[in-house]
Amino acid sequence: MAEIKGISLRMNQQLIKKLADQLKSSAEGALPPGKESEFLGFQMHDGVAYSLTNEAARTFNEVVSKLLGQKQFSKKFSSKYVEKKLKAVFAELLSNPKCDLEKKISDLGDELSSFDQNNIVFLKIEGIVLSACLTIGKVRFVPGDEYLIQNINDKSSAIIKTSKNDEESKKSFKDLIEQQSRSEFQGGCVGVVEVNAEPVRAFEYAKEEVRRAIDLLRFSTKAIYPLSEDIRIGLKGDHPKTQRQGFIASEIGFNTQGDSVGSVLPFEINEDAIRRMDEIGVFLVSDALSKKQTNNLEEALIRAIHWFSVALTQSELSNSFLFLVVALESLFKAERGNSIGGTVAESVAFIMADNLEGRKQLISIVRDYYGKRSGVAHGGNKSITDSELFTLINIVGTTLMVVIEKLKEFSSQKELMGWIEEMKLK
Repeated sequence: MAEIKGISLRMNQQLIKKLADQLKSSAEGALPPGKESEFLGFQMHDGVAYSLTNEAARTFNEVVSKLLGQKQFSKKFSSKYVEKKLKAVFAELLSNPKCDLEKKISDLGDELSSFDQNNIVFLKIEGIVLSACLTIGKVRFVPGDEYLIQNINDKSSAIIKTSKNDEESKKSFKDLIEQQSRSEFQGGCVGVVEVNAEPVRAFEYAKEEVRRAIDLLRFSTKAIYPLSEDIRIGLKGDHPKTQRQGFIASEIGFNTQGDSVGSVLPFEINEDAIRRMDEIGVFLVSDALSKKQTNNLEEALIRAIHWFSVALTQSELSNSFLFLVVALESLFKAERGNSIGGTVAESVAFIMADNLEGRKQLISIVRDYYGKRSGVAHGGNKSITDSELFTLINIVGTTLMVVIEKLKEFSSQKELMGWIEEMKLK
């Protein structure tokens, strides 16, 4: 064990030396501000001012990227945060080229490694009427009521009190936070995510997790509402619904026509909806989303549900069709030498039908749709009807539900494909 630790330490020192050498190389491309560098990116921070050549800037960015790749730093820090920390080290190097650069990089690594700060992120969700709270993955969906707004204001007030601003400034800032939180959240649905990360990365990470949870909610809508209902759910601004108007003019007349973008119905999350979500396996996938390490089949399902969700956000039928086929491709792994189209068609048939005629019909439909998918992807025939799209939504949704149920038995795509092969022999 001691030997393994020693190897790890030496590798770490090698990395530190490499990063120091790259920073020194970048510093050699730092030019003093002036006419000869006026077209280069001007930098001024930590008591220094300079411009970097393009090559020096690329080298500096490589150091940022390598730091973010260490010890899962990317989960806690944004590139902006690491860049700012590294710039402070870079400024010292420019001010004192003889400084112990390796120690300063090592100290920065220790600082990043020991970072421990929990942030709670609140994000507005559109398209949901929340009658019952629920948790999906790492996201709690809660109403934007007085309790939530007061909670946000209490947290901000506690921090504002510790600031060195005068009392009038403190009150102004407190009032502004209360006004903004009320305007953003009151009466709506809010996603709440707790993240151990600096604020910028916490915001980025929270959006990622909320969108993964929303994938499952969009999947749920097709089991709860008619397939034709374009229920629109998303982070604020991601997938809005609206009204649009067209003006039609000719020599003999003038008309206006309007239509709705998205269903007028929101997704109402109540006890009945939660019960239906449980029936179709949403909370089995939710458990997978909250894990630190998912298994192979869980990863495949999360990918497939994501593409299913993406398909539901498309305005063109052909694009929706394409992403639905991609969802199926994410689930089934073809054996070497077998076509992915044939594997998908047979897998769907044996999952959805329990008799020969039903399986033959499904294989024919999926093969035909796979051909249409190729036409869409390669610029051929893009004509997709509503009926074909709804049929494919039904096929993909039902297939996903069956595979979700198999999470209780299987942990890999290989095991899933083995089960399908066994059914072929019966």
